[in-house]
Amino acid sequence: MIPEPAPAALDTSITADTAIGDCTVALHPPRERERLVIDALRLAYGLEQALYQRADSVTSWDQVYAHYRRGFSEPLARRLADYSWEAESGTLRATDAAMAVPDSVGVLQLERKEALVAWIPRNDFRQRWELPRCIVDRLERQDDHWVVVERRP
Repeated sequence: MIPEPAPAALDTSITADTAIGDCTVALHPPRERERLVIDALRLAYGLEQALYQRADSVTSWDQVYAHYRRGFSEPLARRLADYSWEAESGTLRATDAAMAVPDSVGVLQLERKEALVAWIPRNDFRQRWELPRCIVDRLERQDDHWVVVERRP
């Protein structure tokens, strides 16, 4: 006979997984002035898929890095290039996608050269990578476009 769990062992509270916190902004239509930064975040998170769609034409780590620089800061682009490029074979690594374009995105703060953008990852992607329900990225305006520079803890 399998014993019943003690009542104290059952957790019936709402978990952090269901809380969206800052991402409530992602549930509202964006203001016109927020569209550029939202589009930039979506572009950045779509870069991995775009890279793998043209995998046959990618021949070097430098190409991969330059591709990711279109939407990410230098350190993040470097990390993503390292993840995507397999130096031993000289090809893109066959791996699970590390990024997905979010559907629900909202702007928490928008200044001239910096923005905080909250987004809700798709459930399948969130569960695969054990991500929180709400992600907040900091973007900076570099040259003439927005790039993701870090994820806020």
